[in-house]
Order: sequence, then structure tokens, then C-alpha cells
Amino acid sequence: MSETRVSNRYAKSLIDLAKEQNILDQVFSDIQVFKSTVDQNPELSNLLKSPIVDADKKNSVLNKVFAASFNQLTIRFFDVIIRKKREYYLNDIAIAFINQYRFMNNITTATVTTASEMSSQTLQDITQLLEKNTGKKVIINSKINPSLIGGMVVQIEDKLFDASISGKLRKAKQELLNTYISK
Repeated sequence: MSETRVSNRYAKSLIDLAKEQNILDQVFSDIQVFKSTVDQNPELSNLLKSPIVDADKKNSVLNKVFAASFNQLTIRFFDVIIRKKREYYLNDIAIAFINQYRFMNNITTATVTTASEMSSQTLQDITQLLEKNTGKKVIINSKINPSLIGGMVVQIEDKLFDASISGKLRKAKQELLNTYISK
């Protein structure tokens, strides 16, 4: 079975259980913290994926790190995944869970890249504009790329909007080259 199918099935199961117990938002928060922790700590990711480390040790580590602040359903879910020897997929399951939760709740993410840091008011204005145009709640990930010179590049779902100075210069250069070549 492919990694994607395994991850999606386990994520769907966790969503169903959390909905049944009316704790979906809390489990979502747990999974986000787990994903962030794994991303920031490659040692934890390596431990979970290691075939050498036994299941009890993996369970012990996850319990020490997360049990105090996570919902019991999340902790029991980790235990089941490890007992079924699927811990290699835990990070992918977390990604699938987050994606499914966002889809269910009509949430999308957008990456906004600018040449310099944006003010909170500008960020709020961009968020409102994107939410109005998509009809979804938008979570903004902002990035800084000084090579843009000015303006911004917005990537949302499968769309890319380039309103940067460097993008306009690149487009003008291409138009000039096309005009020169066609003569």
C-alpha cells in the first residue's frame, strides 16, 4: 500500500474518532505541535523511522515529550501506530490529518513573499482580500526575498500572482526580446 494511502487512512480514522468525541480542534492542535516538533528535531524524526529502535522505546519517548500536554486520544493514537509498526508514517499521517482538517473547515494557506517585512495591517488587508476572493479562511505564511525589489508574490493553492518589481522587469525584458526577435 502506498505511503499516501496509508497516511490518509490513518488520518481519516483519527479525524473520525476525534469528531465522535467532540475534541477535533484539540487533536488538530496536538497534531500541529507534533508536526512542528518533528520538523524542528530531526533526531526525533530519525528515531521514529529507525528500524533498530524498538517500539517500547519510541512509545516512551513520545510519552515523555507529549503526554503532559496532549489529549489522551492523540497519545493512544500514537501508541496504536507504533504497535502496528507504522511509526515510519507518523509525519506523513500528521500532514494528511492537517490537510484533511483544513479541507473540512474550508481553510487554505497562502505564501506571500515580499522584498521587506510587511506591517501587521498590510498582512491583515492581504488576508481579508484573499479570503474574499477564495471564499475560504486563509492562513498566511510570509517570506522575505530582497531580490523582488518591491511588490509581492502570492502563491495560493495552485495559483501564483506575481506583482513584484523584479517580475515586471522580467516580463518587460521578455516582451522586448520577443519584439526584437520577431523583426
